[in-house]
Amino acid sequence: MAVITAENLHHAIERKRDELYEVASRHSWTSPEVIHVSQELDTLITRHVLLKHPEELLTR
Repeated sequence: MAVITAENLHHAIERKRDELYEVASRHSWTSPEVIHVSQELDTLITRHVLLKHPEELLTR
């Protein structure tokens, strides 16, 4: 299994954000395609935050 680092996640977030803008340029911001990519971006951002701040898991 590949090791996920904060830097890897940061790069994945940048790529996914670019993908989101590209998809949104072809569809409305509320289209299922854009929403799907946006949700993928949200997941990456959440993983990045939890990797950088694992104590957040303990406060929930």
